[in-house]
Amino acid sequence: MTKFSRRFALALLGSTAACGPVLAQAKLSNEPQDYLKAPARPSSIKGPFSLVAIGDLLNSRPTADNPDPQYQKALAIVRGGDVAIGNREGVILDLPSFKGQPYGPGQMYGEASLAGDMKAMGVDMVSMANNHSTDWGWEGLIEAGRLLDGVGIVHAGSGMTLADARKAGIMATPKGKVALVSAASTFKVNAGANDAFAEGVPARPGISVLRLRKVNLVNAEQMAAVRALASERASPLAPAPKPDARDVSFGDQIYRLVPGSGPRIAYEMELYDQAALLRAVREAKAAADLVVFTIHAHESPTGLDDDTPAPPDFLLTLFHQCVDAGADVILGGGPHALRGIEIYKGKPVLYGMGLFMLKAQIKAAQETAFRMWPDIDGGPPKPKPGAAASDGGTPPRWLEGVIAVVDYDARGREKQIRLYPIDLTGGGERALRGLPRLAQGQTATRILEQLQTDSASFGTQIRILDGMGLIQIR
Repeated sequence: MTKFSRRFALALLGSTAACGPVLAQAKLSNEPQDYLKAPARPSSIKGPFSLVAIGDLLNSRPTADNPDPQYQKALAIVRGGDVAIGNREGVILDLPSFKGQPYGPGQMYGEASLAGDMKAMGVDMVSMANNHSTDWGWEGLIEAGRLLDGVGIVHAGSGMTLADARKAGIMATPKGKVALVSAASTFKVNAGANDAFAEGVPARPGISVLRLRKVNLVNAEQMAAVRALASERASPLAPAPKPDARDVSFGDQIYRLVPGSGPRIAYEMELYDQAALLRAVREAKAAADLVVFTIHAHESPTGLDDDTPAPPDFLLTLFHQCVDAGADVILGGGPHALRGIEIYKGKPVLYGMGLFMLKAQIKAAQETAFRMWPDIDGGPPKPKPGAAASDGGTPPRWLEGVIAVVDYDARGREKQIRLYPIDLTGGGERALRGLPRLAQGQTATRILEQLQTDSASFGTQIRILDGMGLIQIR
């Protein structure tokens, strides 16, 4: 917990007797290390087995029946595994009959028919925790879950309560049970689910969140400037920092002195959330044979989204701890661009899966329109009908990805990771832009060579064989 969290909790305990019993009844530790003391139970999946991992599904309309040969080859890989997992970016719903409302800037939209379309693609399990999960409020999130349930796609990361959202989604296969634990560290205001707390305070639907404390790392000269400005604008509620303060809070930002540091960002995890995720992994392993953990995290070491292949510091800590708690595969996501791959204690850790598909339509509520187009000459222009997120201005790194297949041997032990590069540029054909097509020739080589470079810092070696990447685990 942060200092603020502790003060807030103490204030609650002191101000209302009703909260005391609620907190006491929970009996949940907020210390992450409490869930790392005992060795993790090993995977018990029956081999041979293959787990297919894909990135963000950012599409608004069905595409599974598109006849393009390279697209169908990509889907054949997804369908060819025992279980395929991806991130459903945003929710799916039937907008004409929808009874909820839009919230926040920009609403990622997916037709209700996408549930069946994802099933036709070969997708078996999806994370529902991301920064677009509540674009259509909790009603949209619930409706998306209902549609996924209707076609048999297992989902995780959302629920009617926080306990539900933390809980793993579990899929039974002939070779064992696969559990998916999902969360998001990047999310909209009030997206987090709540349990019923005190007398008369009900639960709230939402997603499983990991709250972060952002810390700006600065050098001595920069800290002197921050201290001076904070002192100049001090008040009884925000006292001036001490002359030798190494941490200064100012303007809703935290600055920390790190001698010789350039502009960098560090993130501190809220201990309650961190511990809860590790507990969820432990509980998932007790109920399943193979556990996958995913998180949607747009954070980066520079504070700018998608600008660097390096993952933020907290992900390294969290991912290692999740493996120590029992996770067998880690899938990072959020930035829509690939990040490196690590093999930690024999377990695959993919720091950034990038995009699998980019054919999304974003609706604009009135508040979005007014924010993007100020009220000039009578009002804001209307967004172009049918505008898609893949129409122009897309960072090049968003249009390159991989399908990762983790293979387990006959004894159910991790054997290798196959990496199939995908190209979302459409090969110059607008109708195919945003679809995952198997990359060819120099494009495939460039994607895999960049992934080699980004994975080298983790000590991971990727061989390139006939346009496919291969990581040998055992």
